[in-house]
Amino acid sequence: MTISGYALQSNPFNCPIHMALKDKIWELRTNLTHFLGNKMNVFGTFISICAHFVGRKLRFKAVGASIAFMASCLLATAPGLALEPIVLTPDIERIEITQFSEHYKERGDTLQVETAIDSAGISNRMAVKAQTPGTDPKWIVFALKNPTDKQIVRLVTARRYNLVGSRILRPDLDAQRIVHMTPSVGFLPLRVPNDAFDIYKITLEPGATVTFVAELSNARFPRIFLWEQLALTKKVRDVTLFNGIMLGIVGILAIFLTAIFVANHKAIFPATAFIAWCVGAYLCVDFGFWHKLFRLNPDHNAIYRAGSEAAIAASLVIFLYVFLRIRFWHGWIKLLFGFWILGQLGLIGLAILDPTMVSGFARLSLLFIGGMGSLLIGYLAVRGQDRALALVPTWLLFLVWLFGASVAALGQLSGELVTPALTSGLVLILVLLGFTVTQFAFRSFEPLAGAPPSQLQLRSLALEGAGAAVWQWSSRRDEISVSPEVEDALGLHEGELTCRVEQWLQYLHPSDRERFRLLMRSLHEKNGGELQLEFRMRGHEGHFLWYELRAHSVTMPHQRSLRCVGLMRDVSSTKHSQERLLSDAVHDSLTGLPNRELFLDRLQIAIGRVKDEGNISPPTVLFVDIDRFKHVNQSFGMVIGDTMLLTIARRLKRHLGPQDSLARLNGDQFAILLVTENNPQEIALLAERIRRSLRSPMKIGGKEIILTGSIGIAVYDGTQLSHQDLVNEAELAMYRAKRSGTDRIEIFKPTMRGERDNRLALESDLRRAIERRQIKILYQPITKLKGEDLAGFEALIRWDHPKHGRLSPDEFIPIAEESDLISELGSYVLNQAVKDAVQWNRILVREDAPLVVSVNISSRELFRQELYQEVRMILAREQLPEKSLRLEVTESLVMENPEGAVEILGWLRNAGANLALDDFGTGYSSLSYLHRFPFDT
Repeated sequence: MTISGYALQSNPFNCPIHMALKDKIWELRTNLTHFLGNKMNVFGTFISICAHFVGRKLRFKAVGASIAFMASCLLATAPGLALEPIVLTPDIERIEITQFSEHYKERGDTLQVETAIDSAGISNRMAVKAQTPGTDPKWIVFALKNPTDKQIVRLVTARRYNLVGSRILRPDLDAQRIVHMTPSVGFLPLRVPNDAFDIYKITLEPGATVTFVAELSNARFPRIFLWEQLALTKKVRDVTLFNGIMLGIVGILAIFLTAIFVANHKAIFPATAFIAWCVGAYLCVDFGFWHKLFRLNPDHNAIYRAGSEAAIAASLVIFLYVFLRIRFWHGWIKLLFGFWILGQLGLIGLAILDPTMVSGFARLSLLFIGGMGSLLIGYLAVRGQDRALALVPTWLLFLVWLFGASVAALGQLSGELVTPALTSGLVLILVLLGFTVTQFAFRSFEPLAGAPPSQLQLRSLALEGAGAAVWQWSSRRDEISVSPEVEDALGLHEGELTCRVEQWLQYLHPSDRERFRLLMRSLHEKNGGELQLEFRMRGHEGHFLWYELRAHSVTMPHQRSLRCVGLMRDVSSTKHSQERLLSDAVHDSLTGLPNRELFLDRLQIAIGRVKDEGNISPPTVLFVDIDRFKHVNQSFGMVIGDTMLLTIARRLKRHLGPQDSLARLNGDQFAILLVTENNPQEIALLAERIRRSLRSPMKIGGKEIILTGSIGIAVYDGTQLSHQDLVNEAELAMYRAKRSGTDRIEIFKPTMRGERDNRLALESDLRRAIERRQIKILYQPITKLKGEDLAGFEALIRWDHPKHGRLSPDEFIPIAEESDLISELGSYVLNQAVKDAVQWNRILVREDAPLVVSVNISSRELFRQELYQEVRMILAREQLPEKSLRLEVTESLVMENPEGAVEILGWLRNAGANLALDDFGTGYSSLSYLHRFPFDT
């Protein structure tokens, strides 16, 4: 026999063991049918093979075959029996078949399925072909069971259109849902003609179990229901009655608005009547009016539905244009509305060509109209336009309806009452629009200016203009009441702040409740007085607003009855300004980092904890100074400089722990406080990571800029007298790093304490040495590799200090750069080197290869505007042979500003100087830059 698509051979062994097991197996098979899933198919076959194999190996073929037969029956038969039949009884009027069916797609034009188990316990396989070959349709398979002894007749229905789940873009409009239904046994279901449903009449014989395969024509699986005939008739009658009532209301309103235009010739009436007629046309589709009037095919409903949706959208745009008096606005606004209206009207005609596309655009238009209308109405309402204010409630209801319709169309909202609720909501909106239009159409002229306002009116206007709200407290009722303005500002419901005192205090900030309670208690004990305080109140969304309350007691006839009246004023903006001022006092305004005062305060607290507790890590200060940052501001401007400072601050933050602090002490100097790390190796690694992160190129304004930083480290060891001393030590270490060549890290040592005064003294001595020409220039010979011939000399500067001896450039060049002495020093070296080169070439006349002199250019010199003119003037004055002056520039220097360096180097080369790139490969440049820079060597 064949079970679930697997052929099981009859048992070749007629032993008693097998015959006894056979009956038990089939009994178990029937009981386990409903519990086994499709995934047991392969597993059952595998057990069958294993059982035969074991039986042969053990030479007990009868037992092996029995085990195989049992496994095959129990496991291999389960998949085809997964379809559970729906049990029908005469009292069941409606069942949603979709929930109890199996869905298939991408199965080609033929579907093969297993039928449900019939009363004899047998499941067969049935194959169904599509009505139209090549369509690859979707299928729904379900089974029905009649356990009674009477024949049951039911109707299988699927709506041709349902707003719920129809989508917004490319919506699913009116179309055939079920193409054909095929039963496993019995007669074919009879199709019942209907304009709104696909209906098939099925008959179940007593005790029969029938599997049905429904071929679908739509890209989506529809909701299919099984109805009792009288119940479906009653349901359709109720829906038709409801649609007829809604259509009658809309029709009466449309006729009324159209007829009243004859008596009152105002454009708002036909504009509103147009909305009513469009809504009526839309309701006529579901009511079936167009079929009864023109005897159309139900498939044409999609055209009428799409056209009516586009018409509703167009009518709303026209209504906004007319009712809000857009024609009195600027010309370009009227032109935009004109194009908008023409586009919406054009969609109506396109419904004949592509109703699905038109319906999608119409639904998107409704969403756009809701947003734009809200902006227009809100703007005009704020400006005090009466029409906009009167339209606010209706438009809010329209926005709610729009949200509900969108959610329903997306399938997020479902149920039997969704569509009627949306229909009634649309009719209610239309009725409210009619009332609003009628109110303004028959309004009399504005009254002329009469008598001057009274003092009470003037005070009321002044109170309203001041933005203050009235606050009242009655001790007898123990109740506080506040004007609705406060509730609106907090997003609360009207009357929510009119309550008992304890309940009212719950809206205050927890820190302000007790102070407010004490003041009111004191007021009650004194039987009067004034109440002045500031407090915070919680809004609907959890935010807090600051309010200032000034109240005074009112004299009452009974002493025990105390009443206070005052004004509440929103002072949140003032409080926020004060908070910003306090924040700016201890934070840097550009980066938002703590400033020097806040950093020193935190450092003092950290040192105090070490002194008090003694068992925590001592604080460590990293002082970071950005090298040559003043030159960046001079070259690129303050805006680029501020952008780079923000980038540097973000890079430094990445290396901080949760308890560490980063501060900006002044222009280009930052400080880091480490309070959780005391391992010297980890601190050194952290400083190295910071140094490397600072060297990463910055792309700002299409330019790639590289900055470096000098870092000084100081660790608290108890010898510092104050927290300021620890910062000074880190700063001294930073200056030592900067004098050592920048882009370095130095750890503070006690021997550095006297270097600050030495640096100031060196700067003064250097200024005098330049003025007196005490800087010596030494020359280092340059030879050719081939033949070892003399090619020229490289100028090296040395300073023979009277106290410190000979100093190398690394010791005084950083001081010269920071004190603006580098320009004067560079000019002196350049002039002297050119003069010496001229004398060499006069003594050693070498026309084929004149001697070359190389001069190093610092960063401050290269980007100096006067360098080009100075080089050009020196070469013209001294008459040095062409290309005998070589200017050496380091790679890190040109990579600070590649674009600017290319331009300046080009000028220098045109002036007659030879250019050499020094230290290539130590920075972040690549070989591609060699082609951009005009270097000769």
